[in-house]
Amino acid sequence: MSMIRLLTEHEIADFVSIAFNAYPKAFDPCEENRRKIIKKFTGIQTSNPSQNFYGLYRDEQMLGGMQLHNFIMKLLSIKIPVGGVGTVAVDFLHKKENVCKELITYFLNHYRDKGYGMVALYPFRPDFYKKMGFGYGPKMNRYKTKPTFLSAESTDRQEMFYLSREGINDMVECHNRLADATHGMIEKTATMFEKIFDDPENRVVGYKQDGKLRAYCVYRFVSDDNKRILIYDMYIDEIIYENAHTLKILLAFLRSQADQVREIIIDTHDEYFHYLLSDPRNGSSNFLGTLSHESNLQGLGIMYRVINVKKIFESLCNHNFGGQNCKMKLSISDDFLASNNTSITIQFQEGIAEIKESEDYEVEVSFDISEFSSLIMGTINFNTLHSYGLAKISNKEYIGIINKIFMVDQKPKCTVRF
Repeated sequence: MSMIRLLTEHEIADFVSIAFNAYPKAFDPCEENRRKIIKKFTGIQTSNPSQNFYGLYRDEQMLGGMQLHNFIMKLLSIKIPVGGVGTVAVDFLHKKENVCKELITYFLNHYRDKGYGMVALYPFRPDFYKKMGFGYGPKMNRYKTKPTFLSAESTDRQEMFYLSREGINDMVECHNRLADATHGMIEKTATMFEKIFDDPENRVVGYKQDGKLRAYCVYRFVSDDNKRILIYDMYIDEIIYENAHTLKILLAFLRSQADQVREIIIDTHDEYFHYLLSDPRNGSSNFLGTLSHESNLQGLGIMYRVINVKKIFESLCNHNFGGQNCKMKLSISDDFLASNNTSITIQFQEGIAEIKESEDYEVEVSFDISEFSSLIMGTINFNTLHSYGLAKISNKEYIGIINKIFMVDQKPKCTVRF
């Protein structure tokens, strides 16, 4: 019989040992680093109630653990609480014993019991978490470009400066102003920005306007040439800007590095970034299909899961779902979380959703919870799900209306790693 509970300060060291074995490439195994991580995790456990560590025990032995995060995320036009899980680690000697499954089940029920409607995670294996009901999030795009291919528009960069720990509060305010207006963005705390400055390889530059930080860029230098010390690339870890003007300031800064930087590498959820480049090719000289030049690499990262369908629509009671009028029965199949296996009737009146207790409806739509989670996040539309056979509808004349109900202006963007 397993028991999952909040770890005490003295149990953090056992969890760190499990995590070091579970992620041998993520943690430097030296004893000095081990002590450093124990101190760091202990500090989080004792002073940061929004990021706690939990352990799974059998016969009083810890077999695995995880870190749970309480987030605030912009879902469509409304801010909602979202649960996150990270550092899911299982003892090497107890793999294939359902430790991870039990941890994730606890995670889902923990946040459902707290009244949350959605959770998120970064998967070590997307197929594993898809079976648990998580839906695919937006694709991450890796662009690689020469600095000279960035915008050449002349801009005044006199207000640019280096940021240090003393500027963390400004970075929090800048990031969260953008999060207020951006679907999928999670609010950041000062503790999250501390991690940036804990890494000595990170550099941060910012731009102020009207006395406020309006843009910043986190970067570091990387090299695949150990013999020639002046050959290196610039990896952009995070780029935040409030408007087109501040974006041009940052791009001008990056372009100005052309005399020393070979290539700029940026990972972003922005699938249109190549429109900012005078040459969209990534330097690989690869072709796809007929003369389709490789512009970027893509990967699937963050995944989302609705854990309480009714709660999601209650949270979005002031959101306008495309101005549509329809009484819809929504049927969700959730084999992993039985309490979320449900059907509800929703009245959309000029786009405003209201849950109804009546059994009459105009149209019924049915989804697996993973597909519905992706749909509500806007990473896929209803038309596509239906054409793939991943969504069912009782009356095909309503396909256009349902598609408009769940249509989003932009796919979600997330800058928080956990």
